Amino acid sequence: LIPTGWHTALIHFHSFETLPSQKGESTDSEPFAMHGLDWYLRLHPGGATSAKDDMVSLYLRCKSAADQSNISVYAEFSLALVRNDGQWDSHMSCPCVPFNRKRKGWPNFISRSRILDRGCQLLNNDCYGGTLTVLVKVQLFQDARTLECYIPRNDMNCKLLRLLEEANSTDQDNRQNNNNNSNHNNYNPNHNKYGDDSSNTKNTADVQFNVEGTTLYAHSLILKMSALTLASLCEDTDRDTTIPITGVSPHIFLCLLRYAYGDNIPEELWTMNTSRTSVGGVSCTSSAMELLDAANRFGVVGVKLLAESKVVQSDIAVDTASDLLLYADSNDCALLKEKVVDFFLLHAEQIRKTPEFQKVKESNTILDELMEALLSKRVYRMF
Repeated sequence: LIPTGWHTALIHFHSFETLPSQKGESTDSEPFAMHGLDWYLRLHPGGATSAKDDMVSLYLRCKSAADQSNISVYAEFSLALVRNDGQWDSHMSCPCVPFNRKRKGWPNFISRSRILDRGCQLLNNDCYGGTLTVLVKVQLFQDARTLECYIPRNDMNCKLLRLLEEANSTDQDNRQNNNNNSNHNNYNPNHNKYGDDSSNTKNTADVQFNVEGTTLYAHSLILKMSALTLASLCEDTDRDTTIPITGVSPHIFLCLLRYAYGDNIPEELWTMNTSRTSVGGVSCTSSAMELLDAANRFGVVGVKLLAESKVVQSDIAVDTASDLLLYADSNDCALLKEKVVDFFLLHAEQIRKTPEFQKVKESNTILDELMEALLSKRVYRMF
């Protein structure tokens, strides 16, 4: 077997003393990427079932190997705790072993009383109330006889997202501690899961936005490749100049940034209610319309098309049809306009009685299009 080099990561378990600590109970870390694979740590604060009394168990698992039974991952690894002074503690290493569905590690990694002993400096007295930090080192191996090894996926989008998350980790974590309980504030996709303050990419952001009082950082080069309109706002500004962004919620704007860096829009966001009563002149309650308007304003085409498909499923109604038609016409939303026209053909009498229809009557062009649709009976029964 041929070694391919070591990769390292710092993983944090916040509020260690409050984690479930009955024997057998466990807490998993957030997944982290190493060698193009997904890994996670499993911590038993009160020990695994096979552990001795007063012992903490710690295991490493390759999520990619567990999720795909047809791949082989061979690796050696080591785990150590990081003290407040930066020194290692309780360092344990494992020679090359195959990773599949089983975890690898130690049931008797360290005594719980030692971790809780403040004199050992193993818990960081931060805002989380005692964070346990684990240093993970992993080296993959390749079979020299067959040249077979797991071929890692191209994780460039993960690396780009790490740039964004590192740039905003401090602000995001502080906001999470101070937020209220409203739905639109609970979604925090940028919570820092890397925790490596020594990263050489941490301070590379050269653009800062002020989104309704929230500061978000980004990289102008990435915006130029994926959000042209947003990138144009950053021209002729230095990194200390704050660019104001109005008319969009911070969590919506952050989702646009994450998409520009290669992430997907999380499904749970579409079901959240927006904090706004009107977006782009359209009365709405869903985040889909707010995402559509923001993506259209800032030139994030992929989100615009996706949000259009969500709006036509949830936001078209008798009371909103007129405003949506005007919005779609003025913002080049072809799919949305087509579906609203189809909806109008099915509910014309009801829509014409709404106050919002008076604005439609002021546009001869739209009235002509509606008349043409009525005359040609171009009805697609999608509702």
